[in-house]
Amino acid sequence: MGDVALELDRITISAATEHGRLLVVDDLSLTLDRGSITGLVGESGSGKTVTALAATRLLPEPTLRLESGSIRLGTASLETMDAHELRAVRGARIAMVFQEPMTSLDPVFSVASLISEVLRSHAPITRRAARQEAIRLLNQVGIADAAQRVDQYPFQFSGGMRQRILIAMAMACEPEVLIADEPTTALDVTVQAQILELIRSIAVDRGVAVLLVTHDLAVVSEFCDQVAVMYAGQIVETGSTLDVLTAPAHPYTAALVASVPSATQRRVGLVPTIDGTVPALHEMPTGCRFAPRCRHATERCTEPVALQAAGVGRSNRCVRSDELTLVGVGRP
Repeated sequence: MGDVALELDRITISAATEHGRLLVVDDLSLTLDRGSITGLVGESGSGKTVTALAATRLLPEPTLRLESGSIRLGTASLETMDAHELRAVRGARIAMVFQEPMTSLDPVFSVASLISEVLRSHAPITRRAARQEAIRLLNQVGIADAAQRVDQYPFQFSGGMRQRILIAMAMACEPEVLIADEPTTALDVTVQAQILELIRSIAVDRGVAVLLVTHDLAVVSEFCDQVAVMYAGQIVETGSTLDVLTAPAHPYTAALVASVPSATQRRVGLVPTIDGTVPALHEMPTGCRFAPRCRHATERCTEPVALQAAGVGRSNRCVRSDELTLVGVGRP
């Protein structure tokens, strides 16, 4: 812990829209430590996936474009690398697991071919040796009868098994950083837990820095060491998972925590919500972006708000954080 593997420093990303180029990620900074899982959490449309794509330089340009900021993988600056240099880094030093494996696994190639391609792209290895390594990787991620199943095709595996194959591909070259974008979407609860336990073991046993992109606070509380809360393209709060979820300093974080239904609420069909919606890109407030939905907002909240340090290992983007007691506030 504390050994930084990946650092995003004040990155700003724009998108081409009918209103011109608008910012979808604004002045975002984030660090990932080796052997630690950092959760990036927020509502849909907050910019989580765009941030994950930026970290691997996979933004679909020119629709999305990195306007400023730096992305450092160890001592290497990803934002200045050309296409050839990026191909050498992706898969070898930084890897990504996407949320829908069937769109990431080519259906006309066997699993052996898919994993072998990753290995042979980064190391001088024979096809035979690559196939044996593919079997070893499948065993490691918990796929039974790997020696027999390695020659099967993606459609012959369940959703959970396909996600394990993606993780095996991502870990094939032992990267320093693993980015997982909603890796358990559409999986049943038992399989979700298995996939997340696998990711946790990768972080702990191999010292890999993991960024887990999710909207699920229950997943964050169970599997993440650190958490960054994102709203409308900005990080609004960071800190250890325990600190942030038990004593939130930003009203949006408190609202997210309060919106997780209890067992009783689930039983009676009462699901807490946050009033309002994330503002459209062309309608962003000039001050705190959460202010229109926040019952704590005052005139001070109409001014631009920077992310400020707030104690050891914590930061938030609320001008009233010192005044408010947000534990158990319920709705914003």
